[in-house]
Amino acid sequence: MIKNMQGIVVPIITPLNPDETLDKDSLKSLVRYLLDNGVHGLWVSGTTGEFANLDEKTRIESIETVCSEVNNKVPIIANISCASTKTSINLGKYIQNLNLDGLACTPPYYYDCSQEEILDHYRHISSQLGQNIWVYNIPQNVKSTVSPSTIANLSEENLIEGVKDSSGHGENLAQLNYLCKSKSLSLLRFIGTTYRITSTSNLNIHGAIPGIANLIPAICSSGWDSGEKNNSKEIHEANSKIAIAQKILSFSTGRSSSASTFSGIKAALKLLGVIKHKTVSRPLKSLTQEEESMIPSLLKKLDLIS
Repeated sequence: MIKNMQGIVVPIITPLNPDETLDKDSLKSLVRYLLDNGVHGLWVSGTTGEFANLDEKTRIESIETVCSEVNNKVPIIANISCASTKTSINLGKYIQNLNLDGLACTPPYYYDCSQEEILDHYRHISSQLGQNIWVYNIPQNVKSTVSPSTIANLSEENLIEGVKDSSGHGENLAQLNYLCKSKSLSLLRFIGTTYRITSTSNLNIHGAIPGIANLIPAICSSGWDSGEKNNSKEIHEANSKIAIAQKILSFSTGRSSSASTFSGIKAALKLLGVIKHKTVSRPLKSLTQEEESMIPSLLKKLDLIS
């Protein structure tokens, strides 16, 4: 088990060339940018990484590239989620010999699953891969919610190491915290939201995995640290900057929330010179030049450009 893992873990984007192949040089550049700005870990091939739109080859290449560039500096969790238990395991087998600290997986998607089926899903993954498994709970994308009691059962059976809860359901998180305390479970608990970066200690969890940290890693990391120190002035300053950065995710018009998020982050990172292209995976669409023209003034407010 990864002991004492906490802080800001970045669900790293997947830089793409115009033909939607992996832009390895940009991915390496992004990893360096994140590490230089104090992040505490990386989450690879996740939702912000557009994993559901990428073929298996691209996902494997992205995970390999991140592992090579990080070189043991911070923990790496790789998401192996696929539409079924078997396909998730197959992907896990391709990467299980890499220098990873954990493998994350959602419940199978497209078909909804009962809690008993979800239990079987994770039990089978653990038996086949024998690695540190994380539950990735994001029901708005996969239909099925992993209930607090299911997560607690898997932890009691020593089949999972951590959970990323992107559900936004505060009551379920509170119930999971209660179960972990009452059963003395050593389960790493992270949330996938943004506005709670500075209050994770108050929520009795270990950290956050926010997509906006791709763009403002230093602000997110210092914001988390301010929350741990309970420094109200620094917390307010961090939250104010996070709120400004979040505006980048709403510059697009007529697009889905996912496209707005990914295209906004990629366009901003391109303007900063961190990545080469703003390409997102089809059918998602990149920002237009008019939409992109709104970004520089916002980056100035964040002191990312002069």
